Amino acid sequence: MRARGWALTDEQLAPGIRSVAAPLRDGSGQVIAALNVNAHAAETSVERLVEGHLPLLLQTAGDITRISPASPRYRTPERLAPERLTAEKPTPERTSVRCAS
Repeated sequence: MRARGWALTDEQLAPGIRSVAAPLRDGSGQVIAALNVNAHAAETSVERLVEGHLPLLLQTAGDITRISPASPRYRTPERLAPERLTAEKPTPERTSVRCAS
């Protein structure tokens, strides 16, 4: 993972499973976790995993790293604009996660 910034497994860890992984880093650049996408080898080629899923995975890992409290660029909403905070309860629109395929 160090040399190219991501990792690929093609049925090395489990028969029939391929995956790509990207690091999540703290403010000093140290890897603190990883994010991955798994796919069934019979349904997803290595090319599809690397060309289709990997760019989205790397972007998402970078976004998570940037908004992590471990990042020196992290800013809580309270520190940015306390007057904009509200006591509204979360709604399904604000708490759902959208996945790209």
